[in-house]
Amino acid sequence: MEMQPADPVTADVLIFLSGAGGDRHFTVENEGPAPARNVELTIESEGGKNPPVLESELDKKFPIEELAAGEQRSVQAIITTGTGIHFNAVVAWQNPDGSHREVSTRLTP
Repeated sequence: MEMQPADPVTADVLIFLSGAGGDRHFTVENEGPAPARNVELTIESEGGKNPPVLESELDKKFPIEELAAGEQRSVQAIITTGTGIHFNAVVAWQNPDGSHREVSTRLTP
């Protein structure tokens, strides 16, 4: 009987808005069974509006060297009339097998 190679164990990272009112965060979570490495995050407002996050905070917290399975990290969201309410977020990471993944999400509070 021929053995089939096992599916590689990978991370499954997603981005979502958490919190309520003036205490909103962009939260990155690894829902996969494997750790995600070198996790990068970019967030932009649609229509050329102001960014909904301080670049200095994003630069302090990302890239994440390793995001374990089930682990979350977040950055403060700054949502005002100047940022609009539609955001494009991209999270990218490396799996333990060396493969790269990128997920784009449109977020609305």
